[in-house]
Amino acid sequence: MTLYRAHLLWSASLAEVGEVADGALVVDEAGRIMASGPFDEMAARHPGSEIRDLRPHWILPGLIDLHVHLPQYESVAMDGLELLPWLNTHIFPAEARFADASLARRAARRFFRDLLSLGTTTAVVYSTIHQEATDAAFQEAESCGIRAAIGKVMMDQNAPEALSEDTEASLQESDELIQQWHGKAHGRLMYALAPRFAPMCTPALMRGVGTLSEKTGAYIQTHLAENMDEMAWVKKLYPECANYTDVYRRHGMLNGRTLLGHGVHLDTAERAMIRAAGATIVHCPNSNAFLESGVMPLRRWLDEGLSIGLGTDVAGGPTLSMWSEMAMACTVSKLRFALLSEANATVKPVEAFHLATMAAAKGLGLEVRIGSLDKGMDADFVVVDPRLTDPAERIEDTADRVLSRLVYRADPRMVQATFVRGKQCFIQGS
Repeated sequence: MTLYRAHLLWSASLAEVGEVADGALVVDEAGRIMASGPFDEMAARHPGSEIRDLRPHWILPGLIDLHVHLPQYESVAMDGLELLPWLNTHIFPAEARFADASLARRAARRFFRDLLSLGTTTAVVYSTIHQEATDAAFQEAESCGIRAAIGKVMMDQNAPEALSEDTEASLQESDELIQQWHGKAHGRLMYALAPRFAPMCTPALMRGVGTLSEKTGAYIQTHLAENMDEMAWVKKLYPECANYTDVYRRHGMLNGRTLLGHGVHLDTAERAMIRAAGATIVHCPNSNAFLESGVMPLRRWLDEGLSIGLGTDVAGGPTLSMWSEMAMACTVSKLRFALLSEANATVKPVEAFHLATMAAAKGLGLEVRIGSLDKGMDADFVVVDPRLTDPAERIEDTADRVLSRLVYRADPRMVQATFVRGKQCFIQGS
């Protein structure tokens, strides 16, 4: 048993945080949180435990990135294009290079290391169409200790020749990867079927994805209503469908394990479909701004009761930092208020923090395992030094002020250590 002594901070709800100023997280040998609370109380209840005094640092739940592309990491910050030309110019050539399994393995090692260094303990990851590259990504995730749901991208129409798949082969290879990896490492590794988006997936492929998800319990990750040109393309390809979301619904891809990247431009009927299915929208505000896709009305979607988490969407988003994603979610909500005079549009850091932790865990159906510091949860947590975000370098401050600075003034050095299921996976300076 180990007691980690620090200031504890977590999301208690969308509108409030919980904290213990001099707290302790009690973690057992299996990497579960046995208790948390005031240090004196925890030390008395667990005599003889090893004590790791981390003060003046703070302990927060690990961050959860619900939408990120591993092979695109090398292509971050390539500015000047909207979604579809950006894919053709920068992204598809980068993904084609993952036919080289050794390159793919090196890229995965760097990618997961950098995620952990930023305090991300769980990531939902797109690989490429390549089965061997996806297998290598799983191996690297298993080795470094991160929690991840990974999927081989699936494309069987309108894709570049180097990235175009046979429908049955795509489904078969995905099924093989599911059998090999879904639920492995005691549930730390999961599979997320990854049909890229409706324009590049035939009806047969989408139906197969829905069937595989139902049969195996694997997640589904895809893109939805990100860009106006993309939406026009979908309408042309699937005129029999009522809207973009209906394409996925009709083909069996909309369920409680579905993660829908973006959802910037959704009408009322689409939002009702998503709520009815229990699917989750993944808001990627940095990417939406970078690729000039639009500004999702986050506050309105939240008020309607939609399940929403956050994702960096690298390389559409220029950084793997979920701190940056939280800041951008708040910033663009303020712009909707300032520029569009949209009443009650703004989102605060406490709410963005909830979306990056507990709300994201709920989107994965893992709220009983990750997303907070509660008893019985897996010990996925991050140790931060708030002094690095404060010009006055204060040791003591209020939780709201500390969280606001962590979000808006994130410093890459502030993450001192990252733990997944009680295992230290990153330490600053290593």
